[in-house]
Amino acid sequence: MIDILIFIVFFLIIGILGTFALGGVLAAPWVPLWQKDVKRMLKLAQIGPDETVYDLGAGDGRILLIAAKNFGAKAVGFEIAILPYLLGWVKILLSGQRGKAKLYCRNFFKADLSQADVICAFLTPRAMLKLKPKLEKEAKPGCRVISYAFKIPGWEPVLADKPDQKTAAVYVYRR
Repeated sequence: MIDILIFIVFFLIIGILGTFALGGVLAAPWVPLWQKDVKRMLKLAQIGPDETVYDLGAGDGRILLIAAKNFGAKAVGFEIAILPYLLGWVKILLSGQRGKAKLYCRNFFKADLSQADVICAFLTPRAMLKLKPKLEKEAKPGCRVISYAFKIPGWEPVLADKPDQKTAAVYVYRR
């Protein structure tokens, strides 16, 4: 019986760590943002009530919750790593925002982004380069793309916000 438990725990650990590794390779490792940076991103996006915000690599759902609670947006997130996904799912459930915020355990490169009014991303430069053609194909006209820390190669932001040397830049693009 102990052997079976050890076997199950081993595969659970490998599965959780494996999804972290997969997320890091595909797009970015999970690095939670400070709440003040999330609010700054969403404020710069000029989100209106009833707009749809997508968060690519949503982690524990903090962008989704703030977009839904503070801005009245419908928020949709995609996270491939199991542990942050589960944390986000529980946070959404406990927050009472389940009708406004949704988190999917899915690779956002395979998701349809055409319904988003705002797309948020905190991805590596390599992932931003890979994301660029997908955004050019799927983001609807007028969609705002908000990137934390890294630019989208070849795109010119309509706004770049970097309040001080210690704060990461936020880039705002409009399709």
